[in-house]
Amino acid sequence: MLAVVHCLRAWRQYLLGSSFVVKTDNSATCHFFTQPKLTSKQARWQEFLAEFDFEFEHKKGSSNQAADALSRKQEHAAMCLLAHLQESEIGGSVRDTLREFLQKDHAAQNVMNLAKAGKTRQFWVEEDLLVTKGNRLYVPKAGNLRKKLLYECHDTLWAGHPGWQRTYALLKKGYFWPNMRDDVMQYTKTCLICQQDKVEKVKVAGLLDPLPVPTRPWESVSMDFITHLPKVGDFEAILVIIDRFPKYATFIPATKQCSAETTAQLFFKHVVKLWGVPTSIVSDRDGRFIGSFWKELFSFLGTSLNISSSYHPQTDGQTERFNSMLKEYLRHFVNERQKNWVQLLDVAQFCFNAQTSSSTGRSPFEIVSRRQPLLPHLVDHPFAGKNPQALNFTKEWRQTNDIARAYLEKASKRMKKWADKKRRPLEFRAGDQVLIKLRPEQVRFRGRKDQRLVRKYEGPVEVLKKVGNTSYRVALPTWMKIYPVIHVSNLKPYHQDTEDLQRNIVTRPIIDLSQKEDKDVEEILAERVRRGRRPARRIHEYLVKWKNLPVEETSWERVEDLEAWKQKIKDFKLRQLTGTSTI
Repeated sequence: MLAVVHCLRAWRQYLLGSSFVVKTDNSATCHFFTQPKLTSKQARWQEFLAEFDFEFEHKKGSSNQAADALSRKQEHAAMCLLAHLQESEIGGSVRDTLREFLQKDHAAQNVMNLAKAGKTRQFWVEEDLLVTKGNRLYVPKAGNLRKKLLYECHDTLWAGHPGWQRTYALLKKGYFWPNMRDDVMQYTKTCLICQQDKVEKVKVAGLLDPLPVPTRPWESVSMDFITHLPKVGDFEAILVIIDRFPKYATFIPATKQCSAETTAQLFFKHVVKLWGVPTSIVSDRDGRFIGSFWKELFSFLGTSLNISSSYHPQTDGQTERFNSMLKEYLRHFVNERQKNWVQLLDVAQFCFNAQTSSSTGRSPFEIVSRRQPLLPHLVDHPFAGKNPQALNFTKEWRQTNDIARAYLEKASKRMKKWADKKRRPLEFRAGDQVLIKLRPEQVRFRGRKDQRLVRKYEGPVEVLKKVGNTSYRVALPTWMKIYPVIHVSNLKPYHQDTEDLQRNIVTRPIIDLSQKEDKDVEEILAERVRRGRRPARRIHEYLVKWKNLPVEETSWERVEDLEAWKQKIKDFKLRQLTGTSTI
């Protein structure tokens, strides 16, 4: 309704004296003039709208595409259009598209001829489609269909930019082509968004002491909070609960001041009522989890509490890893104002639980519910996993548990083996392309942005030369106010897609940075006050000469960005008073 009032105010001179229709997809707006009770604001709106001769007409949201286009930001329009194209091309018409391009692929035609002649058992033909083991459809190279499927299983909102293993697991459920595994690895390796958003997982020194492996789903859970997120309604945190057996994740929005009692209510509402009370809970030393209420409650229920040791979050490393992946997911799809993370939690939970876990060899959804959910890119394929016999169901249930447990034990040993190994040094050469890690202690972001939802790497930039044993001088863009000599721990190699150059183009907005002790001030040379965007606002700036940098690098900096060099400002003021200023 506010949009209607705003438009009529803006176009009042054109609409007065004319009869017109206001179309809206909000049915409640159509009954605005017949509401029995009005707030003071609504009463003022009705009084204003009485000047015009118009009527409301309801229009379904699915057919109101013009309003959707106008409400989107310009830089997102191409992404929305691409999403609609993917829905039409990878959706219900995928079989027709495959038939069309199979006729244009000579290699596929040769295989189809062999299959029709019965000379190969690896492939067969159904409805003019080439099918292989697992009822997977062969995807020809023609028509760029392979790239479109890779995009659908990696870049879309429901896929969530997973790693190559999970992307490959999603893709191979319904499709096949030669060297598909290598193509998936190359595609995910060269994804610019993943390279900018994901933080490299560095193995920690020291021997690993893994927790005991559970024997069944929901026997043992781990939980943790992600706090200090942008406030949306009453929510500023996420309660993350992980079933340690199938790795099933539950993401619950919570308030910042969520007490132990409220946490228990959320736990019972989202976990206990569905899966029962677990025998053990793994958590960190959050005050909610070590208080008397929490301890006595689960002591009464017979649940043992495994609390981590002081300053050692690795005890609950599984939940910490899920927290990291969830923040990466939100970073991929959060809007410019960072206000839609609550709406993304349900899709994120489905995304995580539908993907195959490298630890269990199954998806969490499959272990818990005994079936794999129908995924968007498999919408054409009928589900063929039901078994009506109770005995076979029981055997399958036990077999799944045994396989999952065996994988968990194997993964536990594998993780211990790799965690005990040392990291190899990272080397670059002049001309290499790298990404720079935006560390909080080096830079801070202008505006009200939560750093955990901002991408972690920026670039790519070129390595100019090696400085010392562990640092490199790189060609930084002018807007990055960072000293160009970067330690190797803050760099990672950039992988460029040499086939599809469009994927290498940075389309996301530049991060607005202000320098924070990344360079040292040698001297303050001058000061000025300039007018800001608002007429009444004044911006106070100082002309700074940076230490170890040429005079050409002298720059005007805001006073709030020079908090660490207050003494330099005082020295400048003193020189101004005594008449010994440099300028």
